[in-house]
Amino acid sequence: MITVVLFFTLVSALGIYWYQMSTRTIQENTLKLGGEIIKQMSSRLDSYFLEIVDLTVPMIARTTSAQYLEHSGKGPYERLLYTKQLNKMFYNVMVGRPDIYGISIVSQEQIAGSSYSNLFAEKRFQRIVDHLGNSGKFEIIGMDQYLDVKLLTMAVKFYSPGTRYWGILIVDLRLNKVSAVSSEVMLGDTGFAWIADPKGRYLYYPDHQKWGERIPSSYINRLEAKTAGGNVEFEDGQKILVNYRWSNVTNLAFFSEVPLSELNRDLVKLRNVTFLIGIIALICSLVVVLSVSFSLTDSILVLQRMMKRVENGNLDARVPTTKKGEIGYLYRSFNSMVDEIKNLIHTVSEFQLKEKESELRHLDSKMQALQYQINPHFLYNTLEIVNSHAIIENKPVISRIINSLARIFRYSVENHTRTVPLSMELAYMRDYLDIQMERFENLRVEIRIDESFVDHVTAVPMTLQPLLENAFKHGYQKHKLEAVYLSVSGELNGDIFYIYIEDRGGGMEPQIMDYYNDLFQGKAHAGIESGCLGLLNVHNRIQLFFRDRFGLRFVRSDNTGTVIRIALPYCDSRESE
Repeated sequence: MITVVLFFTLVSALGIYWYQMSTRTIQENTLKLGGEIIKQMSSRLDSYFLEIVDLTVPMIARTTSAQYLEHSGKGPYERLLYTKQLNKMFYNVMVGRPDIYGISIVSQEQIAGSSYSNLFAEKRFQRIVDHLGNSGKFEIIGMDQYLDVKLLTMAVKFYSPGTRYWGILIVDLRLNKVSAVSSEVMLGDTGFAWIADPKGRYLYYPDHQKWGERIPSSYINRLEAKTAGGNVEFEDGQKILVNYRWSNVTNLAFFSEVPLSELNRDLVKLRNVTFLIGIIALICSLVVVLSVSFSLTDSILVLQRMMKRVENGNLDARVPTTKKGEIGYLYRSFNSMVDEIKNLIHTVSEFQLKEKESELRHLDSKMQALQYQINPHFLYNTLEIVNSHAIIENKPVISRIINSLARIFRYSVENHTRTVPLSMELAYMRDYLDIQMERFENLRVEIRIDESFVDHVTAVPMTLQPLLENAFKHGYQKHKLEAVYLSVSGELNGDIFYIYIEDRGGGMEPQIMDYYNDLFQGKAHAGIESGCLGLLNVHNRIQLFFRDRFGLRFVRSDNTGTVIRIALPYCDSRESE
């Protein structure tokens, strides 16, 4: 039951964690999406206002505008004359542009020439001038209302070229273009976007009744900070995801709002259903666990009593095997365990007897090992006696052969499990060749290895002798040729020291040489000739000690002889220090 409760608790914790992480991910993705949407919205309106600027700015450079600033204040006639010229210029700009409600130019003497209301333009003059200052560029002044029409006002202060006269150009836009761009933004079922002007008033809001009203104080700080971002706000008792962005082109602030409850609506439903199913599953699990636990209690108590009897030494205690299911399997396992214990007790004495016999055999092995250690000494002493008789009988050849044979035997016995310097292997090789040179009178041996390298090269014992033996056996004897030449040379290449053994025997077929090289590289396995087992053994021992970079390889083999190469590791102790 505790397991069921723990499992339910774990599943509940995972569910809560999943819900929280899902909610956070949805919030982050929605903030990113909202940020991108209002960024596009801001970009579209920036393009629109720049288009209006490009359309209207040329008017301030025209002679008509300069003449109006200079002469409109001189009298009614001049004012009427130049106002007509302005209206003609305004008409040319506004034709085909229903989004432009009107255009006005007001001189520094507050005399206006307007496409729709001179008085309305003059009334706003001082407020617009105070707002513009001396920036010399178009700015969005904010919202105005003419009669029942809400307008978005843009203005720029300009000077008549070469004079001291100045004025302002006012462009009043209908809000239908701004509304069209903003109303296209859809954020779920209830999300929306809105725009605030530089004075903190609603320039656009889905509820048109709010146009021109002050925006909430919680948004004023973002308007003044002129930055972009997003966060969660509390409004009317619910959480709202808010994105905001300020445009440095229009000085307008763009906002998007999405209720968090709308985003989490499906998640909340899924959470509630999951918890309901979990509670029902917990109740059902508790009922099942309680019913099963009561049925198991008696069986476990019986097993406990039998275990107590076995613990007290009664190995004849047994539980009934009539039970089925897991309890029946447990009962049968208990009976099998008791039977196994009895069998183990009966076999302990036999095991102890066998252990005594094993100790005796171990002592015999030690005695044999001691005997094997005595035998080499007997052979050394025997060879020494033979050498003494050879010296007495003035047989220097026999004496030299006996000394070489003794050194070979001592080297092979004492160096069978460790690596040795190449200098030791070469000394052993020279003893072997001394004996062979007595056997083959015409044999000429060349050894060309720089002695300054040999103490820095590590070799495996009994490496060179099998290769030399292979040259005698398969290079000369197999082809019924007299052994006349052997060459042992070496060269250093980086951290690898190469030894080349060359004979002038009968060689081998190219496909056989390729087969042996594949064998050394692990590419061939079956069909090995007995003559190559020794070479393969040498190759494997080298790789066992020094890894795959080292080992044997046939360089050349034809009717003029064979060259085999041995790769051994080189380590300059002076460089390592």
